[in-house]
Amino acid sequence: MRYLNVRRLVSFLSDSIRQSSTWAAFEPNDERLWDTLRHSVTSFLTDQWRQGALVGHKPDDAFSVICDGTNNKKETIDEGKVVCDIDVAPVRPGEFVRFTITQIAGRPGQST
Repeated sequence: MRYLNVRRLVSFLSDSIRQSSTWAAFEPNDERLWDTLRHSVTSFLTDQWRQGALVGHKPDDAFSVICDGTNNKKETIDEGKVVCDIDVAPVRPGEFVRFTITQIAGRPGQST
C-alpha cells in the first residue's frame, strides 16, 4: 500500500504542474519560455519539498527539472509542443520517479 501514496503524490504533482502551465500555449516556444517554465516548476517543487513531500537535504537532492534544448528539439517545437522532464524523490520508497509534462506552445519567435 505504500506505493499508492507515491502514485497519488506524483499524480498530484503532475496534474498541478500541467494545470498551472497552460499559459504556455500563448507564448513563443523558445529559450525564454523554457526558462520561465523551469523557474515556475522549480518554485512549486521547492514548496512541496519544504512541506515534506519530497526527500533530500536540499532541493537539488529532491527533484530536477529539465526544460531546454535537450528535450525540446526542432521536431517537438515544430509540432507545437513544449516538454518538461521532471524527476522527484518522494519520501518513500526512496527512489526517483520521472514524469513528463507536455504542453501546447507557440512557434519559436511567434506570439499565438
